[in-house]
Amino acid sequence: MKKIIIFISFLFIFSCSNSDIITSNDSNKNEDIIKSYTWVILSLWDSITAWYWLDISYSYPSQLSDLLKENSYNYEVINAWISWDTSKQLKDRSMLYIEKNPDIVIIVIWWNDWLRWLELAQMKNNIQDIIDLYSDKKIILWWMDIPVNLWLKYRNDFKNVYKELANENPDIYFIDFFLEWVAWDISLNLNDRIHPNKEGYSIIVNNLYNFMLKNNLLNK
Repeated sequence: MKKIIIFISFLFIFSCSNSDIITSNDSNKNEDIIKSYTWVILSLWDSITAWYWLDISYSYPSQLSDLLKENSYNYEVINAWISWDTSKQLKDRSMLYIEKNPDIVIIVIWWNDWLRWLELAQMKNNIQDIIDLYSDKKIILWWMDIPVNLWLKYRNDFKNVYKELANENPDIYFIDFFLEWVAWDISLNLNDRIHPNKEGYSIIVNNLYNFMLKNNLLNK
């Protein structure tokens, strides 16, 4: 009888001990799942979002990814670029990334529409369609200027497209100028005076990072 009691007691102690081990393992697994979760930033644009004439590590999405990791933010930054994209092409391509379920969507349209003599009203509609497509996400609309030597009225109308979109979509986040402190500076651009170099992109990334911090857009 004593042997039976001892044996049952042993089983009870073992089962409790084993249960603790399983609970501990499950807890570790849950922590690993949390740590491995990655937030997603989708960057939509054209050749300036790309690494035009540069190593891919110098592009602004790559440098942004590095800066976020340095500051313990676990984000995947998707560089969804194609050079010479118009707003219509960008709108069509943006649909391909819905399944990525981005947390933040960055939209910038430059002057490829103008180079093809496309209507600014259509450009505005295309950008609005992208905003509507990702309406449940945090959207950053980043204004771009065009060269001062272009037709003045067109340049002003181009600026107004962004201002109108920002006013008509109060839930999105609007940044005044993508190339702030970079545009037209020979030391911060490639020889074409249009596309930033590594140092130029570093300034752009810091501007964006500080903007996201200021507006509490980043998750840890």
